[in-house]
Amino acid sequence: MRMIRTWLLLMVILSAAACKPLDPVEVGQPKDLKLAGLSDQQVNLHLSVPIRNPNFYRIKVTQIRATAYINDSKAGNISNQEIIKLPANSDQVHQLKLMVSFSDLLESGLSAMEIIRKGALDLKLEGNLTVRSFLYKKDVPFTRNKTLKLNN
Repeated sequence: MRMIRTWLLLMVILSAAACKPLDPVEVGQPKDLKLAGLSDQQVNLHLSVPIRNPNFYRIKVTQIRATAYINDSKAGNISNQEIIKLPANSDQVHQLKLMVSFSDLLESGLSAMEIIRKGALDLKLEGNLTVRSFLYKKDVPFTRNKTLKLNN
């Protein structure tokens, strides 16, 4: 009898939790852009972006697909290589990898001299991230713009 009450209580709790829909995850303004490495074909950058989970339960960001634009020219694509676990009610900064191929830079007409001369660059991120929690899965679109100052 005690086992039945325990299972019944567990089912009621799970049912109540399942009724609340997944609140959208919020992607904040980019914080920092750092050079991670250079190869003969591409530039690897690390981009610091805050991601906020307003839900009372932990969720996972299973996929990030975005395009980065520097000074209104396409710079490259962002994709995560690992699952990001967001604790309940959290607001944390996460490192995203941005891989920019030299061919993309040449096609876009992006001038490194212009960026150095201005001492800043306008960064725009457009894309979406896929979040998942238990039975829920949701795509969250985002667009963020920020002017980043270059460190001397």
